[in-house]
Amino acid sequence: MRRFKCVVSYDGTAYIGWQSQCKNNSIQEKIEAVLHRISNEEIKAVAAGRTDAKVHAYGQVFHFDTDFYLDAPRWQWAINGYLPKDIRIQSLEEVGEEFHARFSVKRKQYDYRINLGEYDVCMIHYAYQCRHVLNVEEMEKASKIFIGKHDFSSFCANSLEQFPNQVREIEDIVFSRDKDILTISYRGKGFLRYMVRMLTATLIEVGRGRLTLEDVSKMLDARDKDSCKHNAEPQGLYLMKIEYYQNNENPLEIEEND
Repeated sequence: MRRFKCVVSYDGTAYIGWQSQCKNNSIQEKIEAVLHRISNEEIKAVAAGRTDAKVHAYGQVFHFDTDFYLDAPRWQWAINGYLPKDIRIQSLEEVGEEFHARFSVKRKQYDYRINLGEYDVCMIHYAYQCRHVLNVEEMEKASKIFIGKHDFSSFCANSLEQFPNQVREIEDIVFSRDKDILTISYRGKGFLRYMVRMLTATLIEVGRGRLTLEDVSKMLDARDKDSCKHNAEPQGLYLMKIEYYQNNENPLEIEEND
C-alpha cells in the first residue's frame, strides 16, 4: 500500500462543500470518483479539514492510499485529466504512512475577502459585497481580542455535546488591502465549524459601529452559543495553505473541526 499527499485548489461555488454527503456534489465525491475511475479501487480521500458549501481553496490537502501502481507525476496528470475544470490538483507526492492529512497539521491559513467598493457582479461568488462603510482600524483592534488560546464556544456552530473542548489557538490575524478588496487572514492549528466566518461577521459589526471592543470581549468570555448571531457569507472564505509537522516534530492529535 502506498500513500500520496495532494494539494488541491477548487472554486467552491457549485459544490456543497468538501465532505461527501451522498449527493454526488461535494469536492470529495468528485475526487474519489476520479480515483476509482483510474484505479478501479474504492479509494478514500482524507482531507486536512472540511470546507463548507461555496467556500474556496487554494491549498486544501488530502491523502489517499492505493495498491494501484502509478508514479506521482502520472497520478497527478491522470487525476487532472478527469476532474472538472473548477477542481485542480496543484501538487502530488508519495509520502510515508506516518503522514496524515488531518493529524499531521501544524497550522492553517484562512483568508476572508470583503469588497469595500462598488457592488461588483463579477465578484459576487468570490468576495463578500459589503454595503456599509467600515472602520477598519477598529476592526483590527477588535481582532487582537481573538489572538491566543481561547474557548471559542461563542463563535462556532459545533455543539458542546459533540465537541466539549472548543478551545483553539489563533496565532495571528492580519489585515491587508488591495484596492477595494480587504483581506483578513487567520492563522492557527485548527478552527471550529463556521468559526472564521463568525469571527469575521463580528469584526464587520465592529467596523459598522454596532459592536464595541468591550462587547466583543464579553461575547468571547461568555462561551455562549447565543452570543454571536452573525455568520459571514461563505463565498468570501478561502482555505489558503496548510503547513505540516516534519518527521522530527511531534504532532498532537486534534479533534475533527473545520
